[in-house]
Amino acid sequence: MNTDNYIDKLRGCVLENPGSRLSLALAEELRKRDESEEAVNVLRNGIENNPSFAAARLTLGRWLLKDNKLREAREEFSAVLDVAPSDSFASRYIGEIDMQLEGELGDARLRTVGRLNEFLEAVRKKFPAGASGDAAEGDR
Repeated sequence: MNTDNYIDKLRGCVLENPGSRLSLALAEELRKRDESEEAVNVLRNGIENNPSFAAARLTLGRWLLKDNKLREAREEFSAVLDVAPSDSFASRYIGEIDMQLEGELGDARLRTVGRLNEFLEAVRKKFPAGASGDAAEGDR
């Protein structure tokens, strides 16, 4: 069967039944054709109409993870665990995302500490200790 005909047939089935599991097949076919935005929209619509569709959520989560949309991907994997608490793929992906997010937070904290140190150094240069106008040691 020609891919265009197959995709058209899938589209028709998904239009008739928006929560159909065929939305995943349609999304994957669209993704193969580099129609990623439409593929994501098809998956999101399928999930909206069938929130417990774990396979679609896993696929969407993987795609979001690949696009470095970590928080969105984590939401999808968490939703998978809501309906399938023992899903090892979702658990593993959440662990990986949490490690990446913690790394980003750690990097951000280090940058903030560095900026604070630079600021303190600039203040110390501007107002050196013991300069006139400083409070006497006993006044502090």
